[in-house]
Amino acid sequence: MMDIDNIIISGVRIYFPPDNTLPAPSSDMLTFAVIRDEQELSDYFLMIHKEGKWALATGRLFKELFEAISVATKLGNNMW
Repeated sequence: MMDIDNIIISGVRIYFPPDNTLPAPSSDMLTFAVIRDEQELSDYFLMIHKEGKWALATGRLFKELFEAISVATKLGNNMW
């Protein structure tokens, strides 16, 4: 299986850092990251990169990766 570290969907970049180390992305594109909860290792957090900093995009935890991706694209569409 090939590891994918980021994808672009609907004009937003979404990173999937395997070790939860968040990248320093450029500011030319709205950027999210999906990371695993280090306590549970089964839930995902959705982070957003705004004004040069990473912050929680939502306080919700996601059981499935596709749920976090879906919310990122919806949030991205609302922000553009």
